[in-house]
This record gives sequence, structure tokens and C-alpha cells, in this order.
Amino acid sequence: MPISRRRFLNHTAAVTAGFAGLRSFVSVSPANALAQASDAVGYGPLIKDRDGLLDLPAEFSYRVISQRGEKMDDGFLVPGRHDGMGAFPGPDGLTILVRNHEVKGPDNSNGAFGKNGELYSTLPWGRVYDSSYAVGAICGGTTTLVYDTKQQKLVRHYLSLAGTEYNCAGGQTPWGSWISCEETVVTVSQIYEQNHGYNFEVPATAEIGIVKPVPLTAMGRFK
Repeated sequence: MPISRRRFLNHTAAVTAGFAGLRSFVSVSPANALAQASDAVGYGPLIKDRDGLLDLPAEFSYRVISQRGEKMDDGFLVPGRHDGMGAFPGPDGLTILVRNHEVKGPDNSNGAFGKNGELYSTLPWGRVYDSSYAVGAICGGTTTLVYDTKQQKLVRHYLSLAGTEYNCAGGQTPWGSWISCEETVVTVSQIYEQNHGYNFEVPATAEIGIVKPVPLTAMGRFK
């Protein structure tokens, strides 16, 4: 398409102005450039949290809804080392959050089964991936939280995947489940009765229950 002289001049002027702005930006020192960028975007400086949990900008707030060691609605304890997680729409306007716990081996200090693993025996049969009775439970896995976003309160939380190792990354499926990924390639040994490093599917459901753990071996193993 032919370009008129006026259109060409207007286009050239716009490009020239853009490069002039770029030149003025890069001509300043890195510190000044960072200051300019900080002034232009964001929500302002972080305010020190007096409780020491989470620093936020002014007029922002947070609410703690689940902490390590708390007793959940199924009788197990909230594991530690929270990691990857996915949020899903639930029934009646609820939000369902499936959360990984990057716990290594029989680490009862961060597991769901108590300080000495005393709750391990209450796990439903066939609902734990690695049941290493020699050393206690393999304490990685997932928990599921059901949250009422209108009333801003936790409705329930429970253990949803048990006996896995170092659950780190993950992803949501189009059909409403969470793929929890083990970040390890440990194999059967005196500690482990199963190979690890697989992905496991955890349905996002508001009902309490531990999924039957099925390693998705076709997806390979990864650390």
C-alpha cells in the first residue's frame, strides 16, 4: 500500500521520539534507573510486619489460615515445607487449594503423622504410596484446603496424598485436578520400599479423603 508523505513523517517522528526516550533512560546511572522504575510501578515500599511473618505495602493485609503442626479435620497434622499449589473453583462459591509439601523421607518433624509418627497407623489401607515400616512414614505429599472466599474463612483442610517424597512442582489439569511432582530420583533401599521421582494426580475435591496414589510413570522421573 502506498505511504503518503504525511504518514511517513508522522511514523518517523514517533520512532524518533521512542528512541529519544530510551536514550534518556539508559543515560542515567543504574541506581537512578532502578529508582525511576520503582517510582513508576508497584504498590510502594514494604512495611515491616510486627509479627515477623510477611512484609506488605501500606493498606495491604494478610490472614494465616493454615500452619505447620495444626490439627486438620481428618485428625492428621499440617505438614511443613509448603511448596507448589493450585487453586480451583469449588461448590457453592468455595475455593479449593491443593498444596504440595516438599518433605524428604521419614521427616516426622515436618510430616502429618506426629512427632513420633504415631498417627501413621491411622492411614487408610492402600492410600499411602511408600509404607516403609522399618523407619516410619515417608512424609511428603499434599494437603487440600477448602476456603470460603465470601466469609474469608477456612472451611476444612485435610491430607490428600500420602507417602510420597519431596513434592515440589506441579500443575493443574483442565478437568480439575492437581499433578504433584516428586523432586527426587531415590530408589528402593533400606529406607524406601518404592522408587520415587514420579508425578501423582490429586483431584481437587471439597470432601475429605486421601487419594489412592498412582505414579504416572509414563511422564518419566525428574529431579
